[in-house]
Amino acid sequence: MRPPNDNAAATGRRLRIAEAVVACIALIAVVTTPEDAATAPRQQPRPRIRHAKLDRSRMILGAKRGVTFRFELAGKQSRKVLVKVARIGSDKVEKRFRLGAVRPGDRQRVSWKGRTGKRGYIRQGKYAFRVYSGGERAATGAHSSSSRFGFYKNRFPILGRHTYGDGLGAGRGHQGQDLLAKCGRPVVAAHAGRVQTRRYQSAAGYYVVIDGKGTGQDYAYMHMSRAGRPREGSRVHAGERIGSVNDTGRATGCHLHFEIWTKPGWYEGGRPKSPTKALKRWDRWS
Repeated sequence: MRPPNDNAAATGRRLRIAEAVVACIALIAVVTTPEDAATAPRQQPRPRIRHAKLDRSRMILGAKRGVTFRFELAGKQSRKVLVKVARIGSDKVEKRFRLGAVRPGDRQRVSWKGRTGKRGYIRQGKYAFRVYSGGERAATGAHSSSSRFGFYKNRFPILGRHTYGDGLGAGRGHQGQDLLAKCGRPVVAAHAGRVQTRRYQSAAGYYVVIDGKGTGQDYAYMHMSRAGRPREGSRVHAGERIGSVNDTGRATGCHLHFEIWTKPGWYEGGRPKSPTKALKRWDRWS
């Protein structure tokens, strides 16, 4: 008889062991995979929003209306949504709106006037609404417009085309800035406040003086039409119409004569200061 081949026997043993290992792995996969798949957490896709837009690109301190942000959640699952208002550049979050569970396709609406507390307001600058879910910022769909807006403390006082005339100190005791515009152009409040004076004077014509809320300054609007001026003691919002451009009083051509008085106010111990630089700033965003 021929002696047994030791190499062949060892090879056979290794093959049998390998086959047994493969069979065990297959059995484990069949037994455990369905249970593991049922219990493993599912990774949600990144949240997305669609049809996001603002109703206006600027907000004025003390205006009757703030800004309103509208959007819809995309996808198939409801999500808990947090909307933040952040300052562009620094990314400092100024306001949070917790909307709770939001269903896809349901139109959401967030309105804000810039308040950060009982008396506080955000600083003048550029801001944006941002949507988050699960701590992750939502992607914006292709059909969404900008969610950015500017917040400003004053509004230019004339709606429509205008030019600049004489400024402070231009002879004859001129205490403000002339803004030349067509008769009938709307005049609006540059800042919210209370109407302190509403009268007629031979030089100023029909005019109103408004003490600016929170500023300590008074704002005077002169040479206006008689009609359309708010009553003394009434409150006005920034951007609210308070009259029309005209040439009443001692005026050459239709224009608005605009004054700013320092504390404590108009003919109350304050003094007129040049409003020209401020007006040109307000003109850029109004």
